Amino acid sequence: MCSISFLVLISISFSTFLLSLNFMLNEYCVFLEWEVVSLNSSSIVMTFLFDWMSLLFMSFVLLISSLVIYY
Repeated sequence: MCSISFLVLISISFSTFLLSLNFMLNEYCVFLEWEVVSLNSSSIVMTFLFDWMSLLFMSFVLLISSLVIYY
């Protein structure tokens, strides 16, 4: 079970690293808004910002997490 988790995390880490390189070279940024709940006139919105730095950080966090699971 741990080896499956390790493989999943390391593959996601590798893919986010490549995606961050792609975002850096193309100077690309994704701003994503998700409206979670809307009640009457109020709404709760969750905002995601994906740029090369956030993707690179996420790839290293996932790499460290996968190595902890492997250990």
